[in-house]
Amino acid sequence: MSAHKLRAIYKQLGDKIDEARESVLFEIKELKTDLNELQRHFSGRKKATDVQPDDILRSAYEIAHRIRDIRQRQEILAEMEDVAAETEALQYLESRGAKLLSRPAGWHFQTAKERFLLHGNDPVQAAGELRKLLGAGKRLKKPRKKKSSS
Repeated sequence: MSAHKLRAIYKQLGDKIDEARESVLFEIKELKTDLNELQRHFSGRKKATDVQPDDILRSAYEIAHRIRDIRQRQEILAEMEDVAAETEALQYLESRGAKLLSRPAGWHFQTAKERFLLHGNDPVQAAGELRKLLGAGKRLKKPRKKKSSS
């Protein structure tokens, strides 16, 4: 799947989470005002009230429903980000010539002078280690042409 499609999916999930969060905040404010009115009524500060008990139940149910929806979407988003990071890390490792070997277990990266054993279980951590190594100058370098001195 292309990065453009993934960004669109992430954005849509994030927008749905934000909408649900706004809905929860609205319902909490409504429930709060209803409960405050009931408190004033039962403490004797307000003679009559038009708050229905079903309104309180509906608000509480709506809040619980939206919170479950938010958590579910956040879990899906986190799983998708983990899978995307792992896929990107595998592509990076393979593009740099690292190989997953079983003995010793792990990702192996080899230069002309040295051999490195990267993290074996997690390709994301192995890609991070390889990025550090390559950033530190452990990349395969082409030998410079010697200038002929005449």
